[in-house]
Amino acid sequence: MGRYYFNLYDDTVALDEEGAECPDLDAARARAVESARAMACAEVLDGHLTLEHRIEVLDENRALVCTVHFRDVVAVEPAATPQIPLK
Repeated sequence: MGRYYFNLYDDTVALDEEGAECPDLDAARARAVESARAMACAEVLDGHLTLEHRIEVLDENRALVCTVHFRDVVAVEPAATPQIPLK
């Protein structure tokens, strides 16, 4: 187990001061992906989605070990049916 930190870079910067225990880097990345998807959903509910927003995962030494961009955790596909105009 190691401690990982998940810094969020979206409309603001939120640095993770506490971190979370994860068994390994794969588990830490999975946690970041899940969080990014949840945050992307919240953005869509607000009427926008910025694909460049990201979560940077740092290890217990605060070294960057991976970056999860919102664009990498959601599939954006063209509509199969005509678009409904927004009011």
